[in-house]
Amino acid sequence: MKNIILNLVLLFLGLSAFSQYAVKNGLLWEISGKGLSQPSYLFGTYHFVGKNFLDTLPGVLNYLHKANTIVGEVIVEDEIVMAQKFMPIMILKDNSMDKILSQQEYAETDSLLKAKTPLSLSMLNGLKPSAVQITLSGFMLPKNISPENPALDIYFQKEAKNANKQVLGFETLEEQGALLFDSPLERQKELLLKTVRESGRMIAESTELFEVYKHQDFTALEKALSKSDDYTPEEMDALLTKRNKNWIEKMPGMMKAGPVFFAVGAGHLVGNEGLITLLRNLGYTVRPLSLK
Repeated sequence: MKNIILNLVLLFLGLSAFSQYAVKNGLLWEISGKGLSQPSYLFGTYHFVGKNFLDTLPGVLNYLHKANTIVGEVIVEDEIVMAQKFMPIMILKDNSMDKILSQQEYAETDSLLKAKTPLSLSMLNGLKPSAVQITLSGFMLPKNISPENPALDIYFQKEAKNANKQVLGFETLEEQGALLFDSPLERQKELLLKTVRESGRMIAESTELFEVYKHQDFTALEKALSKSDDYTPEEMDALLTKRNKNWIEKMPGMMKAGPVFFAVGAGHLVGNEGLITLLRNLGYTVRPLSLK
């Protein structure tokens, strides 16, 4: 169950990693001006790519170590702590998956779970449909992370802690849990069945995203993103735009206190409501840094 919880956190982070546009000018950006005594840095991550990806980006860790504080979307805590925080939000009350799904829907979902994971639906019968969906997706989506090759977000935070730097999160696990698991059960069921019935398409699209991120082929990435319409505009607004606006309110105070290394999903950086534009609108200078 602990590994499932970690998959849930990573999958949620991954949902918004490339939600709107591709980053066209780089993964690492310098933030300066507007009275900052030292620059801060903004790095676009992909949450299922492991730390060995940094071998292709020499210099990233130098900028990480220039910062006093590292800020992620959330603080990735001990798996037991995360389980304790997530489980109450994930569990169905007075209901179960075998009641929510028809017999045929249950059989379809169970069959794919058994094919793609070490689990069966009976083992997840007390969880909300979104928890089942994200658990299934966490096993299906391409990734190269492992205990020896942790996801970029986790690695950055561990490096910071090892260097006795402050680690902060824009959001709490409870806030992310609400985004994940508080939507109407019918909508959760709809998204679960879409994942089950369109798993081939989702795997293919995710594989394309995974590869173009690693190759930093952002033109191809933007084209790949345009193919998917799994979430409504309102859902994307909640996953991306509203969160960016909440974060941008916190960033000036964080940077004024000293240099910060922000590491968030790359989709949060760009677009008219992305962090780069929002920072520039506030009067900061934001420029890409070459890592070659």
